[in-house]
Amino acid sequence: MDTKAILTALRAQRDQIDSAITALEALNGNSVTAAKRITKSSAAAGKDNAKISQVHRVAKRVISAEARQRMAAAQQKRWAKKRRAVKAAAKNAAITAPATEKPGKSTQAAAASAKRARKPMSAATKKKLALAAKARWEQKKAAAVRA
Repeated sequence: MDTKAILTALRAQRDQIDSAITALEALNGNSVTAAKRITKSSAAAGKDNAKISQVHRVAKRVISAEARQRMAAAQQKRWAKKRRAVKAAAKNAAITAPATEKPGKSTQAAAASAKRARKPMSAATKKKLALAAKARWEQKKAAAVRA
């Protein structure tokens, strides 16, 4: 074999290995450094700019302007929905709160607690839980006496 054929084969193998390394590094999130490494090796080997720009396109994630606008609109809708919920909760808390309170942080705290309020526990459920707790304590006392 002549030297040119050997060099061509070795360069082809190097390009395959570089692309495999780039793909693996992209999985770990290090694709930018891989693109720089390949760019340097390609420039040193005298590769054309089309190959270099292709590597950069793979390494850099590009989002179209339309996609960015959709994402921004969706985020604005989420924030607006959250603001509406907070205002509604504050309004409900202001209605139920005494008139002597000044609106402010306490109103916001009341709105937040009203949002997380639980249903009241029935008397039967309270009694059942109390009996179960007493039984557990009796078992612990009995175990402590035996030990």
